[in-house]
Amino acid sequence: MSLRALPTGRTAGTLLWLPGLLYRGAVGARNALYDRGWLAARALPCRVISIGNLTVGGTGKTPVTASLAMLLRDAGYRVGVVSRGYRRAGGPAPLLVSDGRTILADSAAAGDEPFLIARDNPSVPVAVGADRVGAARHLLGLADLEVILLDDGFQHRRLARDIDLLLVDGRDPWGDGRMLPRGPLREPLSAVARADAFLVTRSEGRVPVALADAMRRHNPDAAVIHCRLVPRGFARFDGESIGPRALRGFAAFAFSGIARPERFEDDLMTCGVRLLGSRRFPDHHRFTRRDLEEIAAAARASRAELLVTTEKDLVRIAAPPDAGLPLYALALGVDSPGPQGLGPWVLDHLEALRRGGAAAGSGRSRRRPAGRP
Repeated sequence: MSLRALPTGRTAGTLLWLPGLLYRGAVGARNALYDRGWLAARALPCRVISIGNLTVGGTGKTPVTASLAMLLRDAGYRVGVVSRGYRRAGGPAPLLVSDGRTILADSAAAGDEPFLIARDNPSVPVAVGADRVGAARHLLGLADLEVILLDDGFQHRRLARDIDLLLVDGRDPWGDGRMLPRGPLREPLSAVARADAFLVTRSEGRVPVALADAMRRHNPDAAVIHCRLVPRGFARFDGESIGPRALRGFAAFAFSGIARPERFEDDLMTCGVRLLGSRRFPDHHRFTRRDLEEIAAAARASRAELLVTTEKDLVRIAAPPDAGLPLYALALGVDSPGPQGLGPWVLDHLEALRRGGAAAGSGRSRRRPAGRP
């Protein structure tokens, strides 16, 4: 969902007051049912790690999930990924995106994010479905997995998890602090109490004041892990890949259909790209021929030397705009080095769970029902 699609101003606030109140009440009631055990989470015969956020879009869930899948695979774990497949084509039935050998669905059928995760991790099976419990069981029926990563899973409480990783944007942790549809929050700020660790992105190694305050109030025991989202290169439409500094000094016209386009454009300038103009579309936008014609015309008018979009947008484009310019997509990676980084923390906690205890300094209780692995 794009925040720019939401009405703004005093009139919008009045119009959205009642829907916001109803949404907040529904979320609060649902959380209370799970917190008190009146709704039971479904357990799986493997470990489950949830990666999610509290706000709408833009914190880096996809590169973090892809990076964590690669890390666990390289550490010797049999790992798979389950995702909802937001705005994918097809019905609600579970769909196998990759069997760990072959990609079996395109981005339209799988959804942008699951397709990218499968493409970047060719040996990791990936499944999608509106019913993520069903999708996870479908995946387990096809592969003997030790760990499932639940992409965008913080609000999906129907599936029990062993580790809850909550991504927080260090530049804008909670937006204006309001819940949908008036603001960016999916849940009240008190929901951060469920997190085992905060993955702070775009923070330059600092804990933002708003996050520190929320931790002191609601979750002082959770770990804080800094995860930098860094440009890892550019991919051409024809599949060629080049380094993140290869386009330094080139004049570009950018276009995107993501939740936070300004961050993509900032990343381009970090890579040294000279941005002459841009077109911004709603999140998960499916580009039409007319869209691409308008992009091509705007790029030519700006005298750009090339076109640039995001990885997520590139997989939604059947053919590049006919602008006579090369088209590149910026790819992001995750940098969380050191003994306090994401990799060591997750591996330590999985090992502690294997031994039947809690990792040192965790202080968190597991959400897996008693008697299950």
